Amino acid sequence: MKKLLLVLFLFGFATTSFGQFWKPKPKPTPIPVRVAEPVQSPMNNLQEARKIIKELNSELALAKSENAKLKTNLVNASKNVAEAEKNVAMVQKQADMLKEWGIQKQKEAFEWLEKYTNAVKRYHRLKWIAAIIAAAGGVLLGLQFMAFAPPPYNLFIPIGGAGLFGALVWFFL
Repeated sequence: MKKLLLVLFLFGFATTSFGQFWKPKPKPTPIPVRVAEPVQSPMNNLQEARKIIKELNSELALAKSENAKLKTNLVNASKNVAEAEKNVAMVQKQADMLKEWGIQKQKEAFEWLEKYTNAVKRYHRLKWIAAIIAAAGGVLLGLQFMAFAPPPYNLFIPIGGAGLFGALVWFFL
């Protein structure tokens, strides 16, 4: 443990002492130098002006050709925009037709569903009626066989017949 503390102490001492004596070198700064401009004669000025005019004329010709290209591109772009607007109108028309078709199919589906639910209700109503009629028949048949059972159990025969016949009709319909 003492050795570890000694190593840490020496490491810390070495790094801090190095930081106290080491300094970065300053970067050199450039010194501006003044250059003398040569005196130009008026003849050079005229030649330079003609040269500049020629350059301007060539730039003007390039600008005119670029302008012509841009005009043709603009015409082509406006044609493309008109064609795209036509296509958008056609797609919108088709989308509206599809929407109307969907609405019509949805109405038909709702009408069919309403008819189906009414038919299911009617079916269940008729099923109940048939089960009640079968139960009544089971009661009458149970009354016929009531004499064959002993007195405390003979009441269950018509009830059982009603339940059996009603259940058979309900499950098989």
